[in-house]
Amino acid sequence: MTSGRTNGKGAIGGLSPLPLSGIRVLELAEGWAGPMSGMWLGDLGAEVIKVEAIQRYDHARGPVEAPEGLTSYPDKKPGPRPYDVSAPYVQANRNKLAITIDLSRPQGVALFKRLVALTDVVVTNMVTGVPEKMGIAYRDLVKVRSDLIMLISSGYGATGPYSRRVTMGGAMDGIAGYTWLRHYADQTPDTITYSTHTDVVTGMNNSLSVLMAIYHRAVTGRGQLIETSGVEASIQQVHGSLMDYALNGRVHTSPGNDHPFMAPHGCYRCKGDDRWINITVSSQRQWQALCRTMGKPAWSREPRFSTQAGRWANRGELNQLIERWTQSHDSIELMHRLQKAGVPAGAVYDQADAAHDPHWKARGAYQTVVLADGKSYPIATPPWTMDGRRLAVRRPPPAFGQHNQYVLGEVLGLGDDEIARLQAEQYIGDTPLGAASSGPLSNRDQTVRPSPRG
Repeated sequence: MTSGRTNGKGAIGGLSPLPLSGIRVLELAEGWAGPMSGMWLGDLGAEVIKVEAIQRYDHARGPVEAPEGLTSYPDKKPGPRPYDVSAPYVQANRNKLAITIDLSRPQGVALFKRLVALTDVVVTNMVTGVPEKMGIAYRDLVKVRSDLIMLISSGYGATGPYSRRVTMGGAMDGIAGYTWLRHYADQTPDTITYSTHTDVVTGMNNSLSVLMAIYHRAVTGRGQLIETSGVEASIQQVHGSLMDYALNGRVHTSPGNDHPFMAPHGCYRCKGDDRWINITVSSQRQWQALCRTMGKPAWSREPRFSTQAGRWANRGELNQLIERWTQSHDSIELMHRLQKAGVPAGAVYDQADAAHDPHWKARGAYQTVVLADGKSYPIATPPWTMDGRRLAVRRPPPAFGQHNQYVLGEVLGLGDDEIARLQAEQYIGDTPLGAASSGPLSNRDQTVRPSPRG
């Protein structure tokens, strides 16, 4: 029920093929939610082909030209092709190939459909209605391959009054209910940090649904259309507050670091500049372990702190007393002490802490790869181990249009003359339109056509 292909690169240390070896995926997506959907399929062995256009590319690549000094580029230097090494793009596009096809013209659509005929899965996060306008909706593509699996993912879903609205991760964060719950109790929602974790939640949800569809097709021989909503996927993570409203009609306000019944439960300042530790106590045993680690201070033996209910009722003063102790300790050393004592605790890591922590290094959570600029950098590896080994970054995030020759020539069988003609007529290319002799496009110029992001 697959395309019957193997690329010879689907082995984990030579032990066994990856689960999705032989599956081909076309990814027509931007940002993080859609590209992460394809990325995780690629991690599991699928041949994922990222489809962009020289007229419009994945906006996570950033601008055609970028000034030096931006932290989203290696060494803060964007180089001559910044759209190949932008951090948001690199984060979501490992283990893929990259091609370009202009889908705004009939010949480009015809070329895309020829690829679909050789493909198992199509992934897109275009705004609802855009694939229909372009002639590449499921109803169009299933005529080309009857057992096709197609994922259409958007912020609000394919039906309902919001279905055609454009959204991004930060907007989904708000409408899913996170923003209302994530600030401190004495502050307002405008104080929280911008977050795109909803994109990551959506991407993993999408990849899981595709895996189930691939299994279903292997059993039944039938493909299917999968439709997902990023907001709906993310709402699952605020189920406690939603159920409280459903059962009790109560709207939660932001709890800050408080917990409905656990205390101590908070983030405490440690020694050094802006260093912190999270401590959570959920049982009497953990409380006694914390007290022993603190040296059993006199205040810890007071009756008001002897029970969980008492600690919760007096949590404000309890937190202050604990922080007087944590302030004299290194956050990471204290984390290890508390964990050894049986107290759930975690230092608040910055990016440098996360990158250099020996635990993640031992697990292989990072892998050094050569990016499109020819330099080596550590990037995150796939989040799974199989056969006792960490899945690898088999292919670094591809350069723009890097695999046009392979996909069009070897996969589709086009001759060199035909590929040259397609490039001359700007159906394909390896440089965004505007980055060549005609001069750089502005951000406004790059977004003239309707955004496919949803």
